[in-house]
Amino acid sequence: MDGAFADGRTHRIAVPGGDLVVEIAGLDPGRGPALIFWHGWTLDRRQWRGQAPLADHFTLVAVDRRGFGEATAPPGLGEEPADVTRVAAALGLSRYHLVGFSQGGKVALAHAAARPAGLDRLVVIGAPLDADLSDPQDVLPLAEMTVLAAAGRLDAMRQLWLADPLTAAQPAVRSAVVAMLARYRARDLLAPGQKLSVTLGDVRRIKVPATALAGADDTPWRRAVAAALGSAGFATGLIAGGGHLAPMEAPAATNAAIVAALG
Repeated sequence: MDGAFADGRTHRIAVPGGDLVVEIAGLDPGRGPALIFWHGWTLDRRQWRGQAPLADHFTLVAVDRRGFGEATAPPGLGEEPADVTRVAAALGLSRYHLVGFSQGGKVALAHAAARPAGLDRLVVIGAPLDADLSDPQDVLPLAEMTVLAAAGRLDAMRQLWLADPLTAAQPAVRSAVVAMLARYRARDLLAPGQKLSVTLGDVRRIKVPATALAGADDTPWRRAVAAALGSAGFATGLIAGGGHLAPMEAPAATNAAIVAALG
């Protein structure tokens, strides 16, 4: 699999049930602040290619989450907040920042709510939340995708997801999404493992400085989630030039927002 970063070094990290794949670039661990990236649903660590310029200032750690990319660990959202801790420990990172996108942002929120000792700052982008908000929640085609995957119709499953507003993007970004989807085998749909719920009550337990971002053209619900996180004490911001896939569509603006959030 092509990596996230041109000079990335890949490692496998053992977690319950298998392993995760992490790719490291930039400053050697221990020499610079570590920035752990947690990707979105159906994607993999390659979604962070646009964040490669941050390697001038940080140790970048892009992870293939359990059930995705080259990871062999079985799916299980409920295990993933602890996976962040496992990755940091395996790499010897006593302190780290965490950036989570979309479903990975929900994992990042849960991880931060557990108040891990090593977490310095948190950034979530386009994250979902288990909360009743004024804007109607995004409706993902999960049931239809599961039926297609169970029938072995993976190409049809992928095309259904590519027709969803959350995957809409300009041609270059869409090509990158298609490449990642080609590796997506719907393991989490067919055998989902532990579920994960994150409420505003959970979020209010987060004590580290935290920022909630969303693409300026993301769906109304994702922008409403960012606003709700703002009511819970997060700094907030919109990424100009990006929809839901803002880190890929507007990498320079996303990187500037991340750097600002990390102080």
